[in-house]
Parts: sequence; C-alpha cells; structure tokens
Amino acid sequence: MSSTARVLGLVVLLLALAIPAGATPQAPELGHAGRWLTDEQGRVVTVHGVNMVYKYPPYFPAAGGFGEDDARYLAEHGINAVRLGFAWNAVEPQPGVYDDDYIRQIRGTQQLLARYGIYSLIDSHQDGYNESVGASWSGFPAWATITDGFPVPPAPGFPLVYFTSPAQNQTWANLWRDRAAPDGIGLREHYAAMWANVAGYFADQPYVLGYDLINEPWPGWEYPTCFPQGCPRFENDVLAPFQAAVMDAIRGVDRDHLLFYEPSVTNDFGTPNWMPNPTGDPNAGMSFHDYCFGAVDTCVTNGLQRADTEGVVGVVTEFGATTDQARLTRLADRFDDHMASWMLWSQPQDQTPGHPQEPPTGPNLMNPAIVRPYPRAVAGTPQQWHYDSATGTFTLRYSDRRADSGQPFARDARTEVYLPQTDYPGGYLVETDGAEVVSQPDARVLELTTTPGHDVVEVTVTRR
Repeated sequence: MSSTARVLGLVVLLLALAIPAGATPQAPELGHAGRWLTDEQGRVVTVHGVNMVYKYPPYFPAAGGFGEDDARYLAEHGINAVRLGFAWNAVEPQPGVYDDDYIRQIRGTQQLLARYGIYSLIDSHQDGYNESVGASWSGFPAWATITDGFPVPPAPGFPLVYFTSPAQNQTWANLWRDRAAPDGIGLREHYAAMWANVAGYFADQPYVLGYDLINEPWPGWEYPTCFPQGCPRFENDVLAPFQAAVMDAIRGVDRDHLLFYEPSVTNDFGTPNWMPNPTGDPNAGMSFHDYCFGAVDTCVTNGLQRADTEGVVGVVTEFGATTDQARLTRLADRFDDHMASWMLWSQPQDQTPGHPQEPPTGPNLMNPAIVRPYPRAVAGTPQQWHYDSATGTFTLRYSDRRADSGQPFARDARTEVYLPQTDYPGGYLVETDGAEVVSQPDARVLELTTTPGHDVVEVTVTRR
C-alpha cells in the first residue's frame, strides 16, 4: 500500500547468527495457542518483520537485486519474518495456465531467508487490482479484470482510484460475484486453484510462517456502507465465503501451515472489524494492518480483539509507510504495549505515480527506528514488555506456564531476548527475578532459564 494511502487515512529469528548460510535448517513450523504464535517447544514466539513485495515485472525480489547480503542484513538487525508477496498476474498469466518458474523464484527467496532463520509469510498482493482500472501495478491479471464497460476516468492513482473509478468498483464486484473468466470458470474458483498451486511449492519448506490469502480486499460498490461502522455484511456474507474457498483449496495440499485471512481494507484506518474465521480452521490467523492516524489508534486494538474473539492469532502485517522515525518509534512502542507481532511496510517500497519503488535490498526494507529489543521466544506466557529507547532500558515479565496447556515448562527451556548492538554498543547489564542467565555476556540473544520455585519471571536489561 502507498504512502499516499497512509496520508489519506487509508509486520522468529531463532538461529540467524548461528546458522551457516550454506544449509537450510530443518525447523518445525509455527502454530498458535489462542492469540500467541508458538514454536515446536510450545514457547510463545514474537515476530518483528518487514514486507517484501516486488511490483515491477517480473514481480519477484531477486529480479530487483535481493540476495544473500540482504538476507544477512535483515537477520543481523533482528528481523525474523518477511511478508513475501507474489502477483496472481504472474502466477496465472492466462486462465488455468501457471508459470511454475515464477513460483520457484518466490520459493528461492523464501529458501534464502530460511537459511538465516527468517520466516516467510507468503502473500497474494494487490493494490487497486490491475493497471487497466487505475492501479499503479498489476497484482491481479487483466483476464480477471471484468469492467462490463464501466469507465475509467483520468486515474488519480492509488488509492483515490477506489473512490473515483466505476471500472475499479465494478471489477471488484465481479470478483466477489464469482463472474466467469474467459474460460467459463468462476473467478473465485480460479483464485482458489491458483493458491493451491502456490501452496504446493511451500507445503514442505521450513521457515514458512503461513499464507496471507489476499492483501487489502476492497468492498467494491459497497464501500460507502463501511464508514464509519465497518463492513459487517460484506465481511461476513461476501469476503468470508471467498476466503473460505481459498482456505479449503490450500488445505488440500498443505494441512499444517497457518492460514491468515484479511478483513476489508477499510479496517486499516480504524473502522470496526467484523471479520470471522472463514472456515473455523483451528490453525488460522488474521492478518491486519495499522494505518490509523492521530492520537487514538483503534487499528491494533480492533484487530487483536477480533482475533481473540475468533480464537486465532492476530499479526500486524503492515504499518508504517513512512520515514518519520518518531512516528515509527511510537508505533513500535504501541505494539509492545499490546505484545503484538508486526511487519513494517518500508516507505521505499511504495510504488505510486509520485514514488517509484526502490530495489528490495536490506536497507530499503527496514528503518533503524524499528530495530529494538524484543522477546523472540518465551518459555512461558508473556504478561508485559517495554522498551525505553531514550535510556535503553528493556523490561519483560512472563509466567512460567505454557500458553497452550497452562502447564509449567521444563527447567532447561530457554527464553530468548534479542538485544541489538545498536541499542547496547557498550554491552548490557541484566537483573532477573525468577530466572538465570545462561547466555554469554553481551550476547546478541539473551538466554534465560526459569529458577525453580518461581511462577513469574521479571527481567530488566540496561545499557552498560
């Protein structure tokens, strides 16, 4: 999504520094216990990630220059997840015809990230559907763009095109109505089958966080009904069945990875979230975005509360789209307050008429303001964490009980806290109540085990 959209009011680094770049580690995948991501030990995992969606043909990051040095750069800066986007337009250039070489290119980037302990959330991405109806790039294919002759006025560019283009809104309406593609098969069936084809390439890959089913779905002609109270009818009666078809198709080839559904794009700006779990799949999550503006941020609370209501894990898979470091720090502070996992949308990755996308290299994918301490794996259930960037003080409190069962962890289970070199250039001091430090002094990953007889652990890290 573009920085213009933000202005208008319309993301587990387990072994990164220890893994040799030559071999992909074999790591069990992530699941969830209620609102928490969990690993194979049952530890609560937090992800700090970035988005990587290459919007220029041929639509894959390696074509833009992303490579080994960039993956290493992300890992060294505490990034343990990437929302890795692909274009339906490139996967299925003609109805029912799949470009397997393209999907292998996306998988190649996922495998590269895995070698550095970085999880990939595979994301079907679009912004404005297709260039023929006013988008700044063609995420969805032209053959699936059915306008019924509705006009495309002089395009103001994404995202205003949503509000000004009859062709844009009719195209979305036809997607939701499952209009037939040129081969006579419905668009929903095409989209679900396309996803099954993609998921088949990642089902057995390590370090796959899951699948993000559709980026920022637009309601089409119904959009005026979504303000200010959200889109309960659209999300329950239209969007949920569409994503249910995709979830069912993916489950035909991948029974294990998390399925992340998304609410309407209007939720990005603070309208109430009514999105149900489309199939009730117990291994599901909700991908939602935070582009709220002003002092009150309803985006993160709406998203996490709705995820909790549905019994799924919620992840903030987009926020930012700015170079304002003070704002990014405030957002990261807010996510810490909610103990949320997140993935940044870096402003250089925007592609709008006024801002061409920059190459998806390491520095272009992140911002120094988001690099901060965080508990990447907790042998227990988090209760609170906080980072004061001015003083470099990080605090963490957690119970020793498993989030999935309420039972205590084994004594040797380790909690891991990432501590950036940039925040502790001279090293750090650790004070604990209920835990022992088992990592080396000033290690980038602080490791702790619980002291017998303690139900709650408290940790404070300060600059040396």
